[in-house]
Amino acid sequence: MTLPGGVRGGEPVGRTGVVLRDPIAWHQLVQIVSTAEETGYESVFVPEIAAREAFSTLTGLALSTSTLRVGSGVVTVRSRNPIATAMAAATVQDVSGGRFVLGIGAGSAAGLPGGPGPAGLVARYVDVVRRILDGQKVEADEMFGTPPFRLGLSSTQGAPPIWLAALGDRMVRLGGEVGDGVLLNWCTRERVAGARKVLARTAERAGRDPSRLTVAVYVRACLGLDEDVALAALKEMAGQYAASPHYGRQFELMGLGEEAALASKAFQAGRTEEVPEALVRATAVTGGRGTALARFGEYWDAGADVVLCYPVAALDPFSSVLGTVLAAAPSPSLER
Repeated sequence: MTLPGGVRGGEPVGRTGVVLRDPIAWHQLVQIVSTAEETGYESVFVPEIAAREAFSTLTGLALSTSTLRVGSGVVTVRSRNPIATAMAAATVQDVSGGRFVLGIGAGSAAGLPGGPGPAGLVARYVDVVRRILDGQKVEADEMFGTPPFRLGLSSTQGAPPIWLAALGDRMVRLGGEVGDGVLLNWCTRERVAGARKVLARTAERAGRDPSRLTVAVYVRACLGLDEDVALAALKEMAGQYAASPHYGRQFELMGLGEEAALASKAFQAGRTEEVPEALVRATAVTGGRGTALARFGEYWDAGADVVLCYPVAALDPFSSVLGTVLAAAPSPSLER
């Protein structure tokens, strides 16, 4: 098993971050993030789904920490225009002292009529955002409905890295062409290994150094609780994602198509207890610290640079999420 402390591409392998999506009270969220920083996590990522807005949340978390990277995990190309995204990213990068990672995804975007498909849309979006963050003037863009613009915020921190949410190989390849990394989701370790190879091949063809690109993977976890309680929470989450056509296709490509189809049917019928346990076991983790770290090690060995522990709440959300964060912490002891 790969252990923290190894090196790939000049950065440590075996890094662990945490993903926080639950709309718990702000003081509790800050407590969880502070605990993550104190126990050795390297980053905290905030998805933008239906609760807190990502950039303002990350600004608050950056001001509450001193070493953690803070990342959007992810914001989509349809949620705001590239000028707004670049300004927000520059703000968080400035406030955090250069600790920001900009995660961008296609979301449910199906491309534009007569325009590029989802990958092309993301590529153009990233190009505009990157040029703004590099201090260049961008011209008016009819596709995004934006005027000419030049960022007026100067920073000594440089532009933040841009990681792309990637389910299929098309988005992984785009990450190799224009991104600084990819964010994988609901993956088996075999999928991580395959994505790493695709990313490396594409980067080399584009004349880029593949060792400079980061592979991060979200791993859902519900730790430190009775197995039946943890499984129930993870089955509901797995069923919700399996019901999405995008994720359903990913599960199928990973050899989990039958399980995903049953999970989707169970979720839509409100019988999440019928979601196949095999789907959860292949992509998420229950149990305690030993089980979690062993699973994370499998992902590191498969080619992930960063495992992003994604707590799935069960029972009381605050205590459940905090318990998972502590159980999977790189350094379990708190030093105060």
